[in-house]
Amino acid sequence: MDDTQPTDNTDPHHDEGADELSPSERHAARAALYSAAAGAYCYPDDELVAELTHEETVEGLRSAGRKLDLIAEVEALLEALAATDREALESAYNELFGLPSDDGTYAVVPYEAEYTVGDEVSRQQRRIATVVGLLEAFGVEPAEDFHERQDHVVVELELLQVLAARRAVAREDGETDAAANLERAEGMVLDEHLGDFVPAFAHDVREATADLKEREGYDDPRRAAEAVYRAAADLAEAVVTRDVAAHPEPDVDVDAAAEVSPRG
Repeated sequence: MDDTQPTDNTDPHHDEGADELSPSERHAARAALYSAAAGAYCYPDDELVAELTHEETVEGLRSAGRKLDLIAEVEALLEALAATDREALESAYNELFGLPSDDGTYAVVPYEAEYTVGDEVSRQQRRIATVVGLLEAFGVEPAEDFHERQDHVVVELELLQVLAARRAVAREDGETDAAANLERAEGMVLDEHLGDFVPAFAHDVREATADLKEREGYDDPRRAAEAVYRAAADLAEAVVTRDVAAHPEPDVDVDAAAEVSPRG
């Protein structure tokens, strides 16, 4: 994923569709897919569902999916979203992530520390503190109405979205040093956090949801709602796995990487 080097066509993760893209277009597409995956795991209120299913959002995701050769994952998510409704999504969300059972466990744990350091409270606290430090370093602040832990899958996917968006801006503006620092920052976040977390989380989501072959069962909004979370897991895993394979050694100047902000 080195922006300054020609594409290596022998790389097993080589993406032919990305050859024709400028670096800024490629990173903007990555940001769009990280944003969609993060959005799918936010609590499904009316505003969120309207945003995820808005015509401009749908077209933007299809464009990003085609650019990165991840259109199958994008289409699976969009089809599932189109087949369900907010009430069914809310019910599925609560059952999978939102409401712990009587013994305090979730069907699927959405927090990184549970996957990367286990259930020891002190180690989890240190892990969460590390994520908080990253958010502060890169100027990323969860919304006021977001009341989850900072190592929630939504927060960590949004951190990658912000870094990818800043990298797109840096490349478009010709700020090569800033782009290089952001590249290393992404590598560090992927290596130390999402690279292990997201595939394990996606596995648990798949274990907890039905595999609707050929979209069977999409006539039931409740089953389609589960398919939304399953498809979002597949998309998140695909993007993270793709980026992990391409990222450089994590050596980052955090201060320099934090200086570039996304537009808008």
